[in-house]
Amino acid sequence: MAEIARKALGAGLPVATAGTDHAAGPIVADVWTGHDLGFVLLLHRRDDGYFAEEVYYSLRGLDDGEEGWTGCDHLSGGLLGFDPEDASARVEVLAGHAMAIVTESESLVHTGRVAENEGDELVRVVELLVTSEADVLEVENLTGPSRHRRSLRSALALIVLLPGDHIHVRAARSTRSAHLPVGDVIELSHSPDSTTDRGWL
Repeated sequence: MAEIARKALGAGLPVATAGTDHAAGPIVADVWTGHDLGFVLLLHRRDDGYFAEEVYYSLRGLDDGEEGWTGCDHLSGGLLGFDPEDASARVEVLAGHAMAIVTESESLVHTGRVAENEGDELVRVVELLVTSEADVLEVENLTGPSRHRRSLRSALALIVLLPGDHIHVRAARSTRSAHLPVGDVIELSHSPDSTTDRGWL
């Protein structure tokens, strides 16, 4: 799976789409990059038939003398408990909302941004299930500040927060002339010492 994640970062491999054959092997559900950091969300069906997710991490730099993404390390993973592309399961988990947090974790990774702790920082990784009514996520980092839109090519979206980040996420639907909001904003924040959510806005 680590090699699948690395290829996804380096070559922009297609992510999951509705109707993807999960039995064919792990598929790339989403990719998050920023600050020379790369995170990949993989989805796969276990031998017992249940769906599971895995998150891998890489740092952009020199690997074997070549510039690019270094070998991916496994950060987290576990039982998802439902097929995110199954329409009825998606509706049940969302419970009327446009987005829902389905898993989250904190991991110590080498970011190279800070001098202390040998450049390691505690990052927060959040996985969102998004309604089929949306095709993009609008992500605003109030710390930067910065704002960008991310196209959705699967039901799952990966959000990564570095220490101090305060992020607003909203699902939206594209039209010919605009992006129409779908549902409420989710507010996520991550401090060096604790993780706090203010929830829906």
